[in-house]
Amino acid sequence: MKSIFLIFLLSAISIVGFSQAIEYEDFKLQDQEIVYQAIFQNEKVTYAMLEEQYKKNKLFSTIKVTANEITFNVNDLTVDYLKFQFSQVQTPLILQTGKFSGQASVAIRDGRYRVTLRQIMVTGEIGYKSIKEKEALTGLCSKNNGTQLSQDWMKPNTLGLLGKALADNFELKVNKDDW
Repeated sequence: MKSIFLIFLLSAISIVGFSQAIEYEDFKLQDQEIVYQAIFQNEKVTYAMLEEQYKKNKLFSTIKVTANEITFNVNDLTVDYLKFQFSQVQTPLILQTGKFSGQASVAIRDGRYRVTLRQIMVTGEIGYKSIKEKEALTGLCSKNNGTQLSQDWMKPNTLGLLGKALADNFELKVNKDDW
């Protein structure tokens, strides 16, 4: 009985030890592409409210609203690492110099809305090379042909910081005009 339990335990440990990470916070690998997908709670959210805010954001273009979705392009988003209390030393060079772009879609359901950013591209400096033309972020933050996230990117100061910058732009800002 002990030997069966021991074999089962070792099998479970080896499976967990060799599992491939495909998600980190609001990022996940889907069909060999890195995708940002976040859900924001807001009981009063409407497509009109999101459209109004997103039209004010100079980083968003080609905003299209349908009955059940908003789609738009994100252009050259930069990460303000100081805003999120990271120092220059803590922040990877690609996040200091990078400009991120992609195609976003937003859907509302049950007092919340989900933002999905696909085809994420980046330009900037990564230390060992300068990225002048837009390059897919998937190639930088994953390995094994986009089937596993790189451990170097699965950190609060890398994908975590990029996620905060994206959320800061996508989250509905509520005016507190109670005076």
